[in-house]
Amino acid sequence: MGFVAGVAKFLALVVATAAALAAALIVVPALSHKMALLAIVASERSALITAAAIVALPLAFFGFTRGRRAPSALAVVLAVAAIGVSILPLAQARSLAKTRGVPLDFRRYLHARIDSEGPAGRPSQTVSHATVNGTPLALDVYLPRQRPATPGRAVLVIHGGFWSAGEKGEATLASQRLAELGFTVFDVQYRLSPQPNWKTATGDVKCAIGWVKQHADTPDWNVDPKKLTLLGRSAGGHLALMAAYTPGDPELPASCDAADTSVDGVIALYAPTDLPWGYRYPANRWVSDSRGKMRAFLGGAPEEVGDRYRKLSPLERVTTSAPRTLLAHGGRDQFVPHGHMGLLAARLRAMGVPCDTLFVPYAQHAFDFVVGGFSEQILEAEVLRFLKSS
Repeated sequence: MGFVAGVAKFLALVVATAAALAAALIVVPALSHKMALLAIVASERSALITAAAIVALPLAFFGFTRGRRAPSALAVVLAVAAIGVSILPLAQARSLAKTRGVPLDFRRYLHARIDSEGPAGRPSQTVSHATVNGTPLALDVYLPRQRPATPGRAVLVIHGGFWSAGEKGEATLASQRLAELGFTVFDVQYRLSPQPNWKTATGDVKCAIGWVKQHADTPDWNVDPKKLTLLGRSAGGHLALMAAYTPGDPELPASCDAADTSVDGVIALYAPTDLPWGYRYPANRWVSDSRGKMRAFLGGAPEEVGDRYRKLSPLERVTTSAPRTLLAHGGRDQFVPHGHMGLLAARLRAMGVPCDTLFVPYAQHAFDFVVGGFSEQILEAEVLRFLKSS
């Protein structure tokens, strides 16, 4: 009996410690880039942490029956703490979903997976749409299984990566899901180097918009050129906003022959929107050198190229004719502070531009990469409402 109790104490302490450490990732600032990525999973899969902590409790209580009680007592404390923290995202998700009228699917939650297929994830086709200064640019196309009888809505996806990393196809599962729901998705490639690439990256996105509009009636997809929506994540969200708010700007031209780069709507997920403000209030320095990334993208610090920081801020480019906008951000974002969303939303509303926002208080940066998680389910519902609203 003593041996069994000892094993129970050991297992209780190990499981409770692991659960407590995982739960800490939800609320404690990460000390490295890898820890920040783990925090995304911990927050979006916190029910598993809760379950592990609950398992540790009976093991700990059993360990009280023999020998020293201190290990079992410590296990109980750690397990209770883990439960208290890990249940917060679940409670907040339930409250947010109720407010938004979104039914949560617990089965999808249990089968949630990380969107990690990357560029290998099988688009319907890949088309080369331009070659700029010797660099070929391509679009991954995800087609609905049933092609629409009439021209349908196209969604152009722009990946993130602080303007210097990442590639098209990073959110393959999300693009496939949108295609399954009836939308034609074009995943955009843009140039990451050489830096500074503020002009080329924005120009490449505009090039893709213009090409899709020019080829809207291609039999393979048959989309409505008047119903194009941009969807960008992180730095891709910034580029999406810039492209949407500056059609025809001679200082930010398309990098290929594209007469019309206007869009019907833009969706920006956890995107930087005010670059001078973002430089003053950077991300968690342990997870990313956001100031260094901005200097590389723009070619200097604000005191050197301050006018460029303002011109490349979506906040500064809003006009009364800007397209309708959906913004989403997590309250625990450690890469792009969530204040960016509030600043842009206030400017859009002041200018009379239709703007919807989704603030997920417990969510980390890139929370939607846990496909099937409660945050992703809520976001999906809001994106679908936005796409179907006109």
